[in-house]
Amino acid sequence: MAYVRAVVLAPVLVALCACTGLPGAVALDSPTPSSLASTPPSPLPSPLAFPSPNPSGPAPLQAARLTCGSAISPIANLTLVTLRGETGVKVRDISDLSQPISLCSLNGAGTSDFRFRTATQVSYVVSDAAGAGALYLADLPSKRTSLVRSWTGGAYADWVYAWSPDGKTLSYLSSTADALTWHLLSAAGDVTLSRLAPVPGRDVSSDNDDAMTGFSADGQYVALEQTFSGTDTGVPSAAPAFQVVRLSDHKLEYSRRNGSMATWSGSGAHLYFRTVAGVESWDPKAGVQLVVPGLEWIRPWPSADGLRIVYTAADGTGNHHVGYLRLTDQPIAGNVLSFQPRTNAVFLNSTLVWYAEEASCAQTQCGIGGPPLTGRTLLHDLITGTDEPSVDVSVFDSWPHVGAA
Repeated sequence: MAYVRAVVLAPVLVALCACTGLPGAVALDSPTPSSLASTPPSPLPSPLAFPSPNPSGPAPLQAARLTCGSAISPIANLTLVTLRGETGVKVRDISDLSQPISLCSLNGAGTSDFRFRTATQVSYVVSDAAGAGALYLADLPSKRTSLVRSWTGGAYADWVYAWSPDGKTLSYLSSTADALTWHLLSAAGDVTLSRLAPVPGRDVSSDNDDAMTGFSADGQYVALEQTFSGTDTGVPSAAPAFQVVRLSDHKLEYSRRNGSMATWSGSGAHLYFRTVAGVESWDPKAGVQLVVPGLEWIRPWPSADGLRIVYTAADGTGNHHVGYLRLTDQPIAGNVLSFQPRTNAVFLNSTLVWYAEEASCAQTQCGIGGPPLTGRTLLHDLITGTDEPSVDVSVFDSWPHVGAA
């Protein structure tokens, strides 16, 4: 997608769906291709490849095993999910919700942060307990996998990355014990946009701490926000923790020392983010405006059509609920989808929202780490206003992305 976020030491794995019960909903018993093929990692053909990784750099970790059995339409509505009772991460075509199809499967130890680069390419991170990691790119039609970058001893946020809407540029964070750096990688090379202060050791709040990078839907800007570095660090030369950069000349368009939980909307160049005042927005023409006073949203996710943003919010009991903004409303206001304990909401398409059920803190001890998940996942239809069970255990991404609809 055009943006991605992570919480320190554990990437946020937010979800995707296949469900049953709604008219035309995704069936539970959708077929998995029986004719599968697999090939080991090999370079992608030009012009897809980035500059070759430094041969003197660290040896990359093992890439995931890729198997595919069906052709992928470039206009399909796709999801990257794990399915109940099955292994691996699936590429699912849910264009026809009555007949979803599992097109490909990725299986590998230590894999996380799966994203669509395009409708036919999927990237992911492989990491180990020692801090080593690698970012791979799998081309589904050719069943080839290429190494994008690798690292050793990452201190923080090496898994934070995002693709531009056209898939030609990668925004990513790189960390050492001394600094956190923000990069752009393309066929022209690797550019360092800014150097932030090192990340101090401290406790992490999943409701408040965040790291995100992502591109505007029009492909003109790229943003970074993170709450772990660049504020009270005592390093005067450190870059701001919240930045928006123009891609054409890498000029800093907007920055601030605070602000979190940001996302670009699905059209133009409109960035929405959380501050102590509520949810604010930035765009190159209007500047900064307060959108929803007092709203402390968590991990917002935009619909690809640019009309809505879904989010999680703490409800004061220890649990969370799910709401959304309808960006066409004036003034914009938060709308609650469910007052039941729900979290990790994402759009599968412009009107279907996936989320996970939490145990009620009124009945379960909810301590450090937040409420436990029940294991039940749901699909909410914005048209009918109803919930139905989902067979997706977790959702990593959906396609099209903002800017690619």
